Amino acid sequence: MTPAGFEPKTRSPRHVTTSAWNYRGATFRLRWPVAPRTLPVALVVIAMQNRRSFPTAPGFLATILWLITPTLPAAPRHVYLTWQGDTSRTMTVNYQTLEPTDTSTVYFDTKSRNGHPGEYRSTATGTAHQVPGLADGRKIHWVELRELKPGETYYFIAGDPEHGFTAERKFRTVPAGTQSLRFVVGGDMGISGDGAELLQQSAKLSPAFGVIGGDIAYANDALTNFTRWDVWLDHWATNMITPAGYTVPMVLAIGNHEVRGGTSPFMTNAQFFFQYFAQDNQRSYCTRTFGKNIAMFLLDTGHISPHGGEQAAWLDVQLAVQRAVPNKFAVYHVPLYPSVRGFDGGLSDAGRKAWLPIFDRHHLTTAFEHHDHAFKRTQLLRENQYDPHGTLYLGDGCWGMPARKVDAELRWYEVKTASLQHFWCVDVSRRRVEYRAVNKTGQVFDVYPPGAAGANAAESVYESLTQPKPAATVKPATP
Repeated sequence: MTPAGFEPKTRSPRHVTTSAWNYRGATFRLRWPVAPRTLPVALVVIAMQNRRSFPTAPGFLATILWLITPTLPAAPRHVYLTWQGDTSRTMTVNYQTLEPTDTSTVYFDTKSRNGHPGEYRSTATGTAHQVPGLADGRKIHWVELRELKPGETYYFIAGDPEHGFTAERKFRTVPAGTQSLRFVVGGDMGISGDGAELLQQSAKLSPAFGVIGGDIAYANDALTNFTRWDVWLDHWATNMITPAGYTVPMVLAIGNHEVRGGTSPFMTNAQFFFQYFAQDNQRSYCTRTFGKNIAMFLLDTGHISPHGGEQAAWLDVQLAVQRAVPNKFAVYHVPLYPSVRGFDGGLSDAGRKAWLPIFDRHHLTTAFEHHDHAFKRTQLLRENQYDPHGTLYLGDGCWGMPARKVDAELRWYEVKTASLQHFWCVDVSRRRVEYRAVNKTGQVFDVYPPGAAGANAAESVYESLTQPKPAATVKPATP
């Protein structure tokens, strides 16, 4: 059955590289000089290029993928990178196949082999599983590459000889020493064209990894929303490629829109989050270190695990374990210091009660907050008041979703807030961290600390984006 509003004008046989469709009265033509297994990525690009012609490009793309899926071979449709442990010596390749296959294999090397499986010097195998109840029966494959060298480039393909392989990609492991590192971070993404543009700007900055603070595809763990995950994964795979061609790994925290009903004590009510992304799949929070300069704590703001109790005790222990690391970052969804929602009550209040004493005791460097869909930078805070040696709180999750209106006046803890889509680009060295807020056109509109390069220029950009333009003067008519 063809979905409503979408009638195929031609249905080309497999391996034919020309098709045309009629969508809401408009003809959509596609010629692709690529193998059939890479067609979904090509369609992402075409849909993004045509988003003005097709206002609901993500939905249009999902419909195309639904239509062509039965004709495609089972070569991996989505390929993305996560970590389950050591970020300098491991990498987990996640990929999906649409036909039954239990083979989970990655071929890799420190030199490009142009996608020829027999030429790669190393092979790793992993596991495959399914999301219960998902109608298309896809397999999610996790293959962890181990005993890698820190700071090394690796080329890889994934798949099997029977069904085909991915195109060759490459990644770089994180250096294990005190080298400077750059990462990007944000949350509340969705599947709009704005999110894709922000990902493009993120990749242009060549980050070592990207951190997502929850509310990823806005699929609410519904089986019927699986195409939202398909579009989001295609957005990441297409856009998070650096100018040098590196695939950017992802690090994820959970948000309310990953969970059926927003909150639940059962991980089975966030099955896409836990079964699509190989991280720590025994609990909803984890920690990662990146070289010797960064310890990162990915927390759950009450969506699966309560702030207090076991999670708070774990956080206290983990921060103590990492006390020698100079830069300690927390990433979570619901802000302790919100820019849009109310300060008192709810999950924000629960977070402050459970976590602020722990953050303060262990001198947390920065907390990346999300959920409110706005831009925010606070004062340095400790014991819920200004302290020049306190923690910086940055937010508030607008890496694709429309920005919400902020208060006309700053709250007591805020330095800046604005209704601006953005992500944060963070440069970390042993003795210094610099933060830059970037919008979807690549403009840097906030820099912290104030003495960092580009701070004055960013302030001018911020003023141009946030201050209302004067009304145009109407020239009186000539008598």
